[in-house]
Amino acid sequence: MNELEESEIAVALQSLNFTKNDSKVLLTLCKYKILSPADIAKHSSVDRARVYDSLNRLIEKGFIQKEPIKRGANYQVIPIERIFSVIRDEYKQKIEDTLVLEKLISDLEITKEENEPRVWAINSRLKIRKKIKELISTATERIFFIITPDLLMQELGGYEWVLRELWNKKFSSPIQVVIALKYYDNLKEEIKKLLKVSITVHSIEGDNIIPFGLLIADNQFLLTTLDQVKDAPEYTSGLWLENGNPKQLQGYIHLFKYFITNQCKLIQLTPKKSQNNH
Repeated sequence: MNELEESEIAVALQSLNFTKNDSKVLLTLCKYKILSPADIAKHSSVDRARVYDSLNRLIEKGFIQKEPIKRGANYQVIPIERIFSVIRDEYKQKIEDTLVLEKLISDLEITKEENEPRVWAINSRLKIRKKIKELISTATERIFFIITPDLLMQELGGYEWVLRELWNKKFSSPIQVVIALKYYDNLKEEIKKLLKVSITVHSIEGDNIIPFGLLIADNQFLLTTLDQVKDAPEYTSGLWLENGNPKQLQGYIHLFKYFITNQCKLIQLTPKKSQNNH
């Protein structure tokens, strides 16, 4: 080993948290195995007073050993593979510590603003229908839905898509689905399909035009309002609540339950002989 190689190794050891003097003392002991402090100073070019400082640090790390005598003790390095095994174990522990710290610090991050409930205005029939599909598809716990007549009228796109979305959702998951809609004879077979997968269906009674629609999906809701009354009433504006909390949803859930209790009639599967339109 020449001097250039030794100096390069000494620099590399410094990158592993050895001081410049400690690395020289350690390399000297690795070469000569057992030496006195005077000989270490001679071969390492480290001042003798500094040699003792380095020896004490290396003993504390467990990398060298001192003869058990009071005066004139020599120093010996432990097997080099054991030294680097200890170093590798320390770095493994540091890596594990970084993972733990990363998680702990991430948990400290303030994400309140991101998760804060927000209410958005929503407009146009296309955007409303797109949001309805999205809320139904992402729900996991409950769907409460007052379906407005425009979603069920053939002139405005037909009813198949919305009832199919609800049927597919309930068929594929144990989610609670309760809906209210205006009953028409052409919905009879579709409603039977919904009832068979345990969707609760309420028929909206009376001839009055429904002033609003309401879809509650888990912790979000979409409230639509009647814009214009024509032969085919349209609901093309509304409000969408994102990331709601129980208190915010409570009033809308109450509104839904009030509506189905006071304005609707429960539709049930009945035997063929006694089956009526409802």
